[in-house]
Amino acid sequence: MERKRTEVAMHNMAYHDSLTGLPNRILLNDRLEMALAKAKRSKKQIAVLFIDFDGFKKINDSLGHDIGDKLLQAVGARLKSCLREEDTVARLGGDEFVLILPEIPTREATGILADKLLETIRPPFTFGGHEVKITLSIGISLFPENGDTSKTLLKRADEALYLAKNSGRDCFKYLN
Repeated sequence: MERKRTEVAMHNMAYHDSLTGLPNRILLNDRLEMALAKAKRSKKQIAVLFIDFDGFKKINDSLGHDIGDKLLQAVGARLKSCLREEDTVARLGGDEFVLILPEIPTREATGILADKLLETIRPPFTFGGHEVKITLSIGISLFPENGDTSKTLLKRADEALYLAKNSGRDCFKYLN
């Protein structure tokens, strides 16, 4: 019984972010590979959203890492609340999150969800008497339009993220 608990704990540590409990980079890559294989067979579209907080360093520097950690956890929970069961939200590290949206019906549906994510994050968070406001920048890549490998889709979503950052933040951008 104890051995089984240890195995479960080790598996969880290997595939999940220790702070948020969300999938980590390893599990994200595995889920993206599986989603791609399924999408290629079924000729369905996948969206990959690369998300970065706007001004997170300032929050960490002014309020401390404890508040920053609580904010990461709370944002992860808010993001997850917007998704379908088959979608994945993962934390890559720092304030970087990636979402995989398998079988997304249209490009426009991805934009609607991205708007919903931005709106969901805008209300302030409160931690120990501190009200914290944060916005997100989101970069979106689509399979098959922007690539057909997980590495390419992640890279292209990251490039689109920088378009969002350079467009004033608190927005999403597609990679055209």
